Amino acid sequence: MSRSLTLKEIESLGYYDFMGYMGVPFFNIGGAASMDRLAEICNIKENTQVLEIGCGTGGNACYLANKYGCSVVGIDIAEHMVEYAKRRAAELGLTDRVSFSVGDAYGLDFPDDSFDAVLTVFVSQFLEPARAFPEFLRVLKPGRHLGVNEMYRDDDVPPEAVDRVDYGERVFKELTDLPFTLRSPSTWSSSFESAGFSDVVVELHSNVSEKPYALNMVDEFGGWVKLARTMWDLLVLELRSSKMRERFGKISRGKSVLLRDRVASRYIGYILCAGVKP
Repeated sequence: MSRSLTLKEIESLGYYDFMGYMGVPFFNIGGAASMDRLAEICNIKENTQVLEIGCGTGGNACYLANKYGCSVVGIDIAEHMVEYAKRRAAELGLTDRVSFSVGDAYGLDFPDDSFDAVLTVFVSQFLEPARAFPEFLRVLKPGRHLGVNEMYRDDDVPPEAVDRVDYGERVFKELTDLPFTLRSPSTWSSSFESAGFSDVVVELHSNVSEKPYALNMVDEFGGWVKLARTMWDLLVLELRSSKMRERFGKISRGKSVLLRDRVASRYIGYILCAGVKP
């Protein structure tokens, strides 16, 4: 954990800054298999220059750099997430190939044609593609890929499931205070095309609740001791603060509907979508 904060300061943190401060790693929907497939689609290999938008605690960036020998620049709006990511890279000895900084997806601080691949994982669903994707296109080199791993809702959700899916979406909006949107596959595809990407590829993976949520949960936390310590810290916060109890309740309700609800989860999955800059 970084600088110790008071309870009031902790309560005031945004969702992702809170998770970063507590040392809770981001668990990637689809696990390592989804990252490997995204790397394949986007032709990520040794010496590829990758930009990850919304790097979180750095798990995906470090995984890609370690496995494929690429270089990854990660940005995130959450300062505590970036601090955690930097510590992770240092602990893994990857600081020569991975770097992290605070940044804004709508205004990237990089020159045109800078990267071989731009990736988002569980991030573009919080963004407005009409604003963000043209910026992603700008920093990509011609002929290179934007790839996203995000959640989706079916194009045709039956009436008996719509209310449950909508409710889960609303809970995540309230929890993160961000415009969380479960887009349909056709909407994801058209977002790429409207931004100017060609050769758009869409792969759907349904039944999210049965997918792994971490490359390795215990390793991501840094071992059993750190996992137990983090769980204890979260429990203490929940006992001390009604605001924390409310926040944890929203997390539980959102995941319950989107990932484990027998009706809603049939029409929700994760999508791998990629397009090429002409």
